[in-house]
Amino acid sequence: MQYLRHIETTAMEVATTFRAMIVCGPRQVGKTWLLRKLTAQIGGYSMVTLDDDSLCEQARFDPGLFVQAHPAPLYIDEVQRAPALFPALKRTLDESDARGQYLMTGSQQFSLMKGAKESLAGRVGILRLQGLSKAEIEQRPSAAHFLPDMDARRWPVSGDWGVRRVYEAVVRGCYPECFSEPRMNISRYFASYVETYIERDIREMVDIANVGVFRTFMRVCAARTGQLLNYADLARDVGISVPTARAWLSLLETSGIVYILHPYYNNLIKRAVKTPKLYFTDAGLCAHLLGISTADAAIASPASGALLETYVVMEIMKSHWYSGSDAQFWFFRDAAGHEVDIVIEHGGGLYPVEIKRATAVKAVDIRRNMDVFRATTGPSASTGAVVLVSRTFGALDATTALIPVGAL
Repeated sequence: MQYLRHIETTAMEVATTFRAMIVCGPRQVGKTWLLRKLTAQIGGYSMVTLDDDSLCEQARFDPGLFVQAHPAPLYIDEVQRAPALFPALKRTLDESDARGQYLMTGSQQFSLMKGAKESLAGRVGILRLQGLSKAEIEQRPSAAHFLPDMDARRWPVSGDWGVRRVYEAVVRGCYPECFSEPRMNISRYFASYVETYIERDIREMVDIANVGVFRTFMRVCAARTGQLLNYADLARDVGISVPTARAWLSLLETSGIVYILHPYYNNLIKRAVKTPKLYFTDAGLCAHLLGISTADAAIASPASGALLETYVVMEIMKSHWYSGSDAQFWFFRDAAGHEVDIVIEHGGGLYPVEIKRATAVKAVDIRRNMDVFRATTGPSASTGAVVLVSRTFGALDATTALIPVGAL
């Protein structure tokens, strides 16, 4: 079964207004499917994949010849395998003002973005694709980006999203293959995914002598999803050096497996924590690395709250990435421990959101965090929300909504 991807509208707009476009994200999130559908709708595109070793060698060592042999309009799959191609593409793009000359996908998003931005600045639109959003899984025809809102009509819960249903979604994750094939054994899928990821992406980026130690590193990172990032702790628990921990985490970030959420602070905020937080981009993969394969196990796990936070943070981000929003994301924490899990910066406003593994919350605790955040950030602070495991919308006060996970 194929799912409507909400990013399709944004992708069509970018493909027809920029001279080139790159869709980046982890393996198996649907990049190739998206571009094939898009190029079929527009028409006239040829396709090459740099997973073909002979084509990849040509693109790497004679990019000029590659561009001549494969004229635009062209769809290039796995373009990150030949970063030397970008300067050659720039020369071609500068010769014509035509839109959509090259549409590309890539799995190593940050190195890919860096190379594209350096060589194709002003010529390329870059989109970020992750797994299916909750709205896509439910086959809603469209979904607006998430911003806290006090209007209950905007937050209807689809079905009975109690605690068990929420954690079934967390454990299943969001990779399209897990939904297109109903008989899929999720644990087997994730085990295969990790194996393929290490064999293809990691070994292509760096020579890792002990693959077993890298798997341990992934599991240790999974145990820290939703937590402040401490490289010394990571290194100690895995038995590697701090520089190696930094390099390996960079690999996970580059290939879209983890997301580093940075703290919000400015020159007026003297006591803000400046250490970033670590999140896995797929809560199901994170749960698998922790040995959690059922909703009951997830509910009982010490990682229960962190897994829920990971799931909700990524749902919020996907809603913006897929709708074409230019929002930026942060978290807030001061030296006294007052924290807001995610801050959405959008349209000049800062929207604070807390995430709770609960059906109800203590108003005093939430208000304290929200009040400190608003006092610290000033007039740009906007309506906030608490996302929690309830069945109905509510309000904590006049500026803080209580939004069920099932309404995302």
